Amino acid sequence: MEWFYENNGQQSGPVSREEILRLIMQQRIRPETLVWNPSFGENWRPASAAGLVSPLTGILRPSAEVSEHWAWVLLVGPWIMGRLTLYILDWRHVPEAARMSTNGIVGLLVLGLFFTAFTLDRNAIREAGNNPPGFWWWLFLPGYFWRRRQVVGKGTSLLVVSLVLLAFNIGDTIARFPEIREQARHAHHSTGTVQSAAPTDGDSEQENL
Repeated sequence: MEWFYENNGQQSGPVSREEILRLIMQQRIRPETLVWNPSFGENWRPASAAGLVSPLTGILRPSAEVSEHWAWVLLVGPWIMGRLTLYILDWRHVPEAARMSTNGIVGLLVLGLFFTAFTLDRNAIREAGNNPPGFWWWLFLPGYFWRRRQVVGKGTSLLVVSLVLLAFNIGDTIARFPEIREQARHAHHSTGTVQSAAPTDGDSEQENL
């Protein structure tokens, strides 16, 4: 990829990544020096925001490789938490009507982990000098990982696993739907029976007479 950099107010380049790293080692490019490559669009960035130089120490970053650590946490962490909760509730034979409070607490924890990992993964992509996928991709994770793969040039396994998990969740929901509907109908029937068995005010007055 070709790079350009600011030199005494003038645009210099194009140069290779290896050459621009050499200029950084010679301190001809500093953390605040503006640099550009085609992936930045129309905006120039300081070297510290382009994944070339640490913004805190000014130390050279020899590699702009993006870690997949937070991407995997984003993909499997919330899913594992949700599945474990579901399996434990099924194992204890907890009815659907009694799961609301537990699901609410676990849901908040899952959302917290999801958005933490999502934010940190996007930051890692940005620090490597790339434009991360848009924020609204969180609504559809396979789309996020597809766009992420385009940006960083790797991550096929993340995309494949996200599609597999999506297919599994859809299939599991379809398989569990008759059971959920039956439990809901049973709960509604039980509630109706209790209400019909309760005496009315008129009946109570007649009994008193």
